[in-house]
Amino acid sequence: MSKIAIMYTGESRTIETSIGHFKNNVLLNNNYHVFAVVQSDNADHHNHIIRDTLGENLKNLEWFDKDNTSWINIRENQLQKMCLTDRWKDYLKNSGSMIEYYQMYLAYKALEKYETENNIKYDFVLRFRTDTVLKDSIDFDVIFEKTYIKNILYKIKDNLNSDTIMSEQILDLFMNSFYIENRVLYKNFDPPKRIVTDRFNKLLEIRDEDQFIEELINYLKNGDYVISFRKNVIYFLRRKLMNYIHILGITYGDYLDGANDFWFNAESQLENICTKNNIDKFNSTTELEDKSLYNYHHSNYFDKNGELKQDNYSFFIKRY
Repeated sequence: MSKIAIMYTGESRTIETSIGHFKNNVLLNNNYHVFAVVQSDNADHHNHIIRDTLGENLKNLEWFDKDNTSWINIRENQLQKMCLTDRWKDYLKNSGSMIEYYQMYLAYKALEKYETENNIKYDFVLRFRTDTVLKDSIDFDVIFEKTYIKNILYKIKDNLNSDTIMSEQILDLFMNSFYIENRVLYKNFDPPKRIVTDRFNKLLEIRDEDQFIEELINYLKNGDYVISFRKNVIYFLRRKLMNYIHILGITYGDYLDGANDFWFNAESQLENICTKNNIDKFNSTTELEDKSLYNYHHSNYFDKNGELKQDNYSFFIKRY
């Protein structure tokens, strides 16, 4: 059974109504451990909600103070190094872009300490926002099984009326849907990806189907990749890779991309640190998932009885 560490971070916002979905759809068993770093104007109130809801799955809870001296020093030092206009520096200073990765960094440090003290090692790490609802759960004990993977590949093949499972289009769709079976059928935007390792590309050189599936499983279990929803809202990766990613919390802005005018935003910094460390990155977003970020409508995701609608989304940011 896989051991999963979840970095649960962000502002409390709609946590009263989103945390139940987090418990039911993310914390599938006792091997899913939560390391939370939460910002709240009413920590006493939210402390009870978080601890009572998450129970034994919660391994650490830390309250983030945006006026913390250590955080402010790191933020100002990083901003000073960035070649940006004052307008964009003010944006980064006052938005959640830099804070979210510092919270992730703190959650990772708590995770690392727990591993040492309890002599365990997690298999995968999942980052999850406190104001996010995941409708379709990710079962890490199923998604790497051969029968399951073969079934997903053939579903995609049939949907595309393809004569083979060994094509670039099918592999791209697979990497952006294998972790949630329903997602194969959703209407996604073209899934952008950053492939920096030869290991993934070499899968397409294989001509034998059984060998292709075996090597794909090997990549999924041992490859260097990040799977993300809407670039950085939710993402997961092998535990080992967090050794490289967590420092983004204290080095934000160090990762440049000359081809991107907005290299300094939260999404680009995650992509750029992955590229720097030779980590492939896969990402997809459906229309309903994207809408929740800036144009949230409760009725898009809930029916009149307050139940989640079964529609073309796996997650959404819950605004109220």
